[in-house]
Amino acid sequence: IDVDLEPIKAKAQEIAKEAGSVGNMLVEEKPIAFGLKAIMLKAMFDVDSADFDAIAAKMGEQEGVQTSEVAGMDIPLG
Repeated sequence: IDVDLEPIKAKAQEIAKEAGSVGNMLVEEKPIAFGLKAIMLKAMFDVDSADFDAIAAKMGEQEGVQTSEVAGMDIPLG
């Protein structure tokens, strides 16, 4: 089954912006296995005010999305 991922990417960016994302975002498609693809959204948030589990849950509610999770988090040094 061929799925158009562009609407899912656009909605993920919209959700991140609504949740307080700051600066530029990067959205990438990564092949997983057996034709499945992951959409990786990299965004910056103010750690003190962001609810990362709620953001991931909202992204997971989209049609065509099987799972959604926070795959990594970095804290800037400096």
